[in-house]
Amino acid sequence: MPSHVSPCFAKAEPMVSTIQSIETRSRPTDQMRSTPPTRRKLWFDTHADDLTDRDYWSCLATLWVTDYLAHDRGWWHDHLWCNRPHRSAAMTPAERAIYEQLNDPIVLHRGYATSAHTIGISWTDDPSVAEFFAYNFLSHQPGYTPGTAGIVSCAFDPKEIALFKNENGEREFIVSEPAALARLTDQMTA
Repeated sequence: MPSHVSPCFAKAEPMVSTIQSIETRSRPTDQMRSTPPTRRKLWFDTHADDLTDRDYWSCLATLWVTDYLAHDRGWWHDHLWCNRPHRSAAMTPAERAIYEQLNDPIVLHRGYATSAHTIGISWTDDPSVAEFFAYNFLSHQPGYTPGTAGIVSCAFDPKEIALFKNENGEREFIVSEPAALARLTDQMTA
């Protein structure tokens, strides 16, 4: 061996790494967010049975605030009113605090574009938010005129409210479709 070569490097032996490969799995909510919005419902339907209860609710909340208009109310009713525990995982701590304070019936408002009897599951306790939806956000709906738009108000029992969300300051209470139908029917027959 030449004198200028260290004995440690005289023979090149294959190095064996002692570092184990680290499995990097992204959280289900991150997986959902990385899915294109038009495919999120399909992603959720495919994975829902394999999600933990907390991940189920967290992913459902993500889907609600990013893509809910693309889904029918029946689909939402089935998922929002399922018996899976840990529903609170669908809400932030601040949202959960408001939701947990619901003890008495609460008057909620909903903006509509063409009919006060249009069923919807998204309501607010802030009349100005309902006005925004009625006169601005929904103004592109077929048949809309400022004269056909308005706000409907109904009282809901806390048991009829699935979630409270406050994305963009909307103070959104997501109610059961049968409860919304019953309240609107009561108003039509009153």
